[in-house]
Amino acid sequence: MENTQDIRDLKNTLSYLHSELNRLETMAGTLSTVERQHYYKLTNFDQRDLMDIAVEEQNAARQLGTMKTMCLAMAEKIEAMKNALDGGNMQESAPRAETH
Repeated sequence: MENTQDIRDLKNTLSYLHSELNRLETMAGTLSTVERQHYYKLTNFDQRDLMDIAVEEQNAARQLGTMKTMCLAMAEKIEAMKNALDGGNMQESAPRAETH
């Protein structure tokens, strides 16, 4: 990656990935909130079928919440990589990345 154009391309790719992860995080958060609201509405009815659907909605909300957290963590790591490229020390920071 000694070539300035290669570094610029890598930074552009990282910026794109960071932006898309932020979009995914927002979508997952919004959907998680909607699913949670559905759960609360459905649990107000005294029908077994609706209660089953409510539990499914609650599980979906949890999974989407997890996706939101994962996207945020990945976006932060990409931002750190971009910052390392700006500082010229990407090799130093790469081994410290945690695996989730």
